[in-house]
Amino acid sequence: MDPIADAAALVADRYPEARWALLAGSVLDPGSRTAGSDLDIVVCVPDDAVGHRDALRWRGWPVELFVNTEAGHRWFISKETARRKPTLARMIATGVPLTGETHVVGLKAECQALVDAGPGPASDSALEDARYGVTDLLDDLAYARDGGEADVVRSVLWERVGHLALAAAGRWDGGGKWLLRELRAWDRGYAARWVAARHDDQAMVDVARATLDAAGGPLFEGYLRQAPIVDEIVETATTPPVVVRRASRAILLDDDGRLVLIKRTVPGRAPYWVTPGGGIEPEDGSVEDGLHRELSEELGGTAKIVRQVFLASRPKDAGIAVNHYFLARVVSMDLALRSGPEFQEPIRGTYDVEHVDLRDDAALAAVNLVPAALKAFIRTNRDALLAEAEVG
Repeated sequence: MDPIADAAALVADRYPEARWALLAGSVLDPGSRTAGSDLDIVVCVPDDAVGHRDALRWRGWPVELFVNTEAGHRWFISKETARRKPTLARMIATGVPLTGETHVVGLKAECQALVDAGPGPASDSALEDARYGVTDLLDDLAYARDGGEADVVRSVLWERVGHLALAAAGRWDGGGKWLLRELRAWDRGYAARWVAARHDDQAMVDVARATLDAAGGPLFEGYLRQAPIVDEIVETATTPPVVVRRASRAILLDDDGRLVLIKRTVPGRAPYWVTPGGGIEPEDGSVEDGLHRELSEELGGTAKIVRQVFLASRPKDAGIAVNHYFLARVVSMDLALRSGPEFQEPIRGTYDVEHVDLRDDAALAAVNLVPAALKAFIRTNRDALLAEAEVG
């Protein structure tokens, strides 16, 4: 069987509209190909098509199809490489063109450069998590009294050690057989010791401790992770649909397209961010009037309200609390004029005004904006928000 000819025939039969298609994987290497090797085929379809992943058989081959628009493929590449796994990027970089070769040259070069560059150093928190996990599993293995539990711990520990080694070395990670392949690509000697340790407890402990030392040492005492802020409560069927509290907040943009947020720092909690606004008072004539008052108190500012764009609610007391979110543009802001009662009560913590570029997804992703559903809404609809607010 000819894998390239058979893969090309499949694409021509099922995806005649394909912009380009590639055959990737070990089937291309006669030295790595086995009787069970499949055809891994990446297909780029027109922009109005729906992406999908499919598994089938074709001319005796097991086939895995990775079908998407170019934008869809780029989205998956971004998601995978953020997790330090370049699966799709490597498939595109090393794949053999089946059709549309001239249309995929640029993306192949981008993917090859991405794979060659590597993921860079793992974050401190990611390394700490991995070190803590391996340290804890070593203790579990040392004191295991049940043979079955020991086998499970041994298996998990062995795999975690491999992942830790790659993270500490700033290398790409992998799952299944690709974990070993990535280890061999980094250090064949280490990979051989890691494989040999799979069924030898002392060798396992030696490799694990050496890997921990290279990554910064064992970690148990002093390991701390704060729980996320719970900003949403699942509504139960018994909650009556009666609004007992109403608040208004602003998705507030300045002339540069920056989101105006308030960073809350409260003793005993990790910092988090909220949009400016607050509860509606009896003297407020409307929800919009309440928002104008809150913006004056919290920012010493005024704003042009565009329209309500989001609504969130949660159970409260004998009913529900509703938050109205309005898209708005800054007209004026002078923090020296802030006058809200919260600034007179130190026990409430601090209220620092910060600006986040709405066009910078990385900056927005790094902000712990609550509620989480609002953050997701803003990230998904940033272009529409900028257009609606008429920000150039």
